[in-house]
Amino acid sequence: MNPIQLQLVNFKLNRITTDELLQLSGQYNLTLSRTDAEKIVQILKQENIDISNKEQRKRILIKISREVNPGVASQVNKLIKSFLNE
Repeated sequence: MNPIQLQLVNFKLNRITTDELLQLSGQYNLTLSRTDAEKIVQILKQENIDISNKEQRKRILIKISREVNPGVASQVNKLIKSFLNE
């Protein structure tokens, strides 16, 4: 991912709303309930997201796994990796 794309993704993740997350989940075939989306947004708002920071991603995915669902965390991880071309 080039630096400009990275900046845009980080910007979006740091400001995403529940409705936006639900819309994105539909675009990427992720199954999320409104409650799950609300919890994920709350987790994302706890810190300034830098999607290229592997340790931060791991920490966030663990929180999603614990507070939402391990399956959802796995889907989010796949989505992030596809954005980063990993």
